[in-house]
Amino acid sequence: MHRRLRILITGGAGFVGSHLACACLKEGHEVHAVVREPSRGDRLRRFERDIVLHRFDLRSDLELKWCIRDVAPQVVYHLAASLRRPEDMQFTDVTDCLSEDVQILVNLLSAAANSRVPPSAVVRTGSLAEYGLAPRPYREDMREEPITVYGAGLVAATHLVGALQRRLPFLVATARLALVYGPAQSTEYFVPWLIQRCLAGARSIVRRPDDRRDLIHVDDAVSALIQMGTVSLPKAAVINIATGVAPSMREVARQIIEITGADPGLVKYGAGNPLHGAPDLRGTPDLARQFLGWSARVPLAEGISRLVAWHRDSTACASYLERPSSAREHNSMGAG
Repeated sequence: MHRRLRILITGGAGFVGSHLACACLKEGHEVHAVVREPSRGDRLRRFERDIVLHRFDLRSDLELKWCIRDVAPQVVYHLAASLRRPEDMQFTDVTDCLSEDVQILVNLLSAAANSRVPPSAVVRTGSLAEYGLAPRPYREDMREEPITVYGAGLVAATHLVGALQRRLPFLVATARLALVYGPAQSTEYFVPWLIQRCLAGARSIVRRPDDRRDLIHVDDAVSALIQMGTVSLPKAAVINIATGVAPSMREVARQIIEITGADPGLVKYGAGNPLHGAPDLRGTPDLARQFLGWSARVPLAEGISRLVAWHRDSTACASYLERPSSAREHNSMGAG
């Protein structure tokens, strides 16, 4: 029997956050979730009687401090992330990244560190996109070479955590996630987008079919995050949560076509739109095995089969399909 913990999840109404909240409830933990207005919170509706929702914008330093003080969480999962920002010549995407994403992380760490009873651990999510053009497969000891503001902002936050760790009374760990997929993910993302198109018999185009992506089922990602919040890790640990396998988007599309029974002629393959993100995104899970005893258990074919079945149940999925609360890799894989 696991010890019952009081857990706070930022980004709790998001795709991964809602699955994490559900898994923590199943393990008997007390779950609090920060939900930004005007989020509809559809993904949490099934659990609204069991989860304590805190509705405020994380950019409010004062409300964040009050939340940490009132909840006094033992473990904090920081999953909140902003939408991918459009690029412009004034670099407002960069300044917004620094003033919002990085500053929110600093405010969260400060509030937790100065709480009357600080948490034992803060686990934040990063992305394999932080590595960018570094050699594949990505290892945690590599020097990152991000090629997007999104990836560079995450790298900056990761290194900031490393610099602050000695001043914090709790462990901070970063989970660099592969591309997560599964039930309740918005159709703004490639896998659920193509599944819905195939089930509807609609024509689709995979714009960058030769791009390779390490895809991980949300159940596997969540099990790793839970482990990271409860086991002893090195200070400022950075751990890849990945499968180590990166099929091409052409291969993924063909699996979706086969499992949905769609007409292969409805899916076309492009020559590649302009590069946005690394063409090959894969991480080695060796450190996760070493420190967490974790490895991905859901093969891609099984994960896609589960997701196709979920999408076929239109009643179950209708209320979940909304614009994403965070932007990871999507258009570079060909949706749209």
